Amino acid sequence: MNETFKKYIKGDRIIWMVIVALALFSGLVVYSATGNLAYKHQDGNSVYYLFRHAGFLLTGLGVIVFVHNMPYKLFARFSVLLLYLSILLLLITLVTGVSLNQASRWLTVPVVGIRFQPSELAKLALMVYIAKVLAQFQADGESAGKGFKPIIIHVMVVCGLIFTEDFSTSALIGGTSLVVMFIGRVPLKYIFGTILTCVLGLAMVIWLSSYVPVFHRAETWKARIENFSSDDDVVEEDKGYYSQAESSKMAIATGGFVGKGPGNSQQRYFLPHPYSDFVYAIIVEEFGVWGALVILLAYLILLFRAGVIVRASSRTFPALLVIGLTLMLVFQAFINMGVAVGIFPVTGQPLPLVSMGGTSILFTCAAFGAILSVSRHNIEEKEAALTKETAVS
Repeated sequence: MNETFKKYIKGDRIIWMVIVALALFSGLVVYSATGNLAYKHQDGNSVYYLFRHAGFLLTGLGVIVFVHNMPYKLFARFSVLLLYLSILLLLITLVTGVSLNQASRWLTVPVVGIRFQPSELAKLALMVYIAKVLAQFQADGESAGKGFKPIIIHVMVVCGLIFTEDFSTSALIGGTSLVVMFIGRVPLKYIFGTILTCVLGLAMVIWLSSYVPVFHRAETWKARIENFSSDDDVVEEDKGYYSQAESSKMAIATGGFVGKGPGNSQQRYFLPHPYSDFVYAIIVEEFGVWGALVILLAYLILLFRAGVIVRASSRTFPALLVIGLTLMLVFQAFINMGVAVGIFPVTGQPLPLVSMGGTSILFTCAAFGAILSVSRHNIEEKEAALTKETAVS
């Protein structure tokens, strides 16, 4: 059994522990948070969504095992193909996407009828592409400025296709891309110029939202920001989201240090999405401050271990790949937790590997698999070097 485990489960053991811990915690919280949903849609079958979620988690673990046993060089080889496939799917989504939560973000696979978000694939493909391009332009004593143009073109295309229906995901992708470019030694003048251009572009979109139908969701973004920054009357376009934020704060305020205990949340009956967007609020309500700190610590440990993997990498591409994927996951987690505690305006970002979901979990696990693939390669490279050194001596 131990030999089988060592054969198929490789890479950073601490990251594996974080993955398992988040998955187990996820099962507890999702089972509690979906009680109301089960009553409405499954005739009170409270285990339906638990089994469904557990199925995705187990499949996701299988994805991690499969991907982390692949050579990371394959990711670079197929990065362009995956990126253009995701762009094509994003285009199709804009035309025929399924409208959920007032936004067309989902695409239905013909025949099987499975829905997924092409933006999840686009996030992964873009991070791999950025790492590949930046690695090609790394040279001692020189910046990677020549890599900026091909990167920013694809970042703008991906973010632009997502932007009109899902601003938070577009901002997450764009922001993470800029951070990775900064780490990859792209000149600051290019990065700040991009930020300024995006700010001016966003202001223009909000100004044109009343006249251009394609920018119809800009009014919602504006309303959320106004409600977040003001204690005055709630903007009419955002009353539902304001209610979510208030219920989330109430869940956190009543959780205390030790929480109400698993399954005893009251705000799950008032929050529309307590199992996804506001799952962190349910965690605080049921497990208290200590439960909240455990989840926060898990993502911080992931970030720290990613740094360890980067330091152990002997090549630029795998190091940048780990940085990009880890920052994407950690930033997304911080946004979800920040929304729950009232630091950020309401968005639709799930908590990676904790929120209930299908494709979100699978693509998150694919990202974990890629990170562990680099870790596995580093460990094997180190072991090979030690074996060679021993043989020589």
